[in-house]
Amino acid sequence: MATINLNASSRNNTGKGVARKIRRDGLIPASIYRDGKAPTLITIDPNVLTLAFEKTGNPNTLVKISVDGNDKTCLVREVQRHPVSGVIWHVDFYNVKDDEEISVSVPVRTVGRAIGTRMGGSLRLIVRELTIRCLPGNIPSTIDVDVTDLDIGKFIRMSELKDSDNYKLVFKSDFNIVTVVRKRG
Repeated sequence: MATINLNASSRNNTGKGVARKIRRDGLIPASIYRDGKAPTLITIDPNVLTLAFEKTGNPNTLVKISVDGNDKTCLVREVQRHPVSGVIWHVDFYNVKDDEEISVSVPVRTVGRAIGTRMGGSLRLIVRELTIRCLPGNIPSTIDVDVTDLDIGKFIRMSELKDSDNYKLVFKSDFNIVTVVRKRG
């Protein structure tokens, strides 16, 4: 998995006025969280962050943030944007350890052409993301679901998917992921 390297500056002040001043200076306020610890408050360049994520195209890309000589490996947990312009206002990062499993949501991608689509059906993706548990370095960009044997009116259920060597699927109850439906008319 690719890792993005970012440089950040630490900050001590919090509040709405401080955040506005940081944004006025062309930076964005951000926080690095870890369970049971006080957050590390930082400022980062929004252009570098945006370009890095456009390159990878993966929302679960690991970000290595260098703050005052300390490197922290993180995942982006939340991005707050301006409601009209879409400009980034604030970013929350979650600090992860290389040897500790985490839960993340990963997009589903269908692979192959279903038998039902060749007979005039339409493929419908019911669930677009699945939750998995894995080490941070093993996060896949997508979970591939093979639909080649899927006929009209049939489903692929969560229980039919297999765990990988790198991750375990997490679900409490069985549910449908993808189906082929008949076209109307």
